[in-house]
Amino acid sequence: MIGEELIIAAICGTLGAFSKDIFVDNAITLPKKNGEKLLLGSLGGLIIGAIVGTILDGSPLNAFMAGFTGIAILQSLVDKPTLKINEQTKEIEKKTSYSKEEIKELIKEITEKNGIDTTLAIKVAECESALNPKAKRENSPESIDRGLYQINSKWHKEVTDDQAYDPKYATEFFCKAVKEGNLSWWNASKKCWNKENT
Repeated sequence: MIGEELIIAAICGTLGAFSKDIFVDNAITLPKKNGEKLLLGSLGGLIIGAIVGTILDGSPLNAFMAGFTGIAILQSLVDKPTLKINEQTKEIEKKTSYSKEEIKELIKEITEKNGIDTTLAIKVAECESALNPKAKRENSPESIDRGLYQINSKWHKEVTDDQAYDPKYATEFFCKAVKEGNLSWWNASKKCWNKENT
């Protein structure tokens, strides 16, 4: 008698899963992998419906409903998102705030590597942005001074906002400009940072 009840429950669970495929999903499909997502398909649904219907104690109607919903519950467990380290996560992990001392140390490290006067680089950054890598000055909608060295969006379109506000990139940009004889790009604040005035 118990064996017959289990068979009926399994059949009802299978019918529940099959009904979902026909009336809700409007398709009968085979199990397949789509990218990182496992799609169990109709066959998987029938098997799971039978198992869920068999395990569940209760009436054939309960077994049917368990089969109908069981695949959806299992699918959500199978498709549970895994932790991925992608570009967005890396962006979140990046340091977003620095103390003035950390900025000075960063400038020192980069200027020494590039053979640029550290005192000059720090002084220019102090005069341009008060050592604030997020500093922004809008001259006009098309001309915005950005970041530690106030890299202008109009004259340096090749530099993205992310780059301009990144203190490492901005310091490398400054070092490259100085090496190429373009210290004059910061002439607007020269009275402030000129070595004779320090």
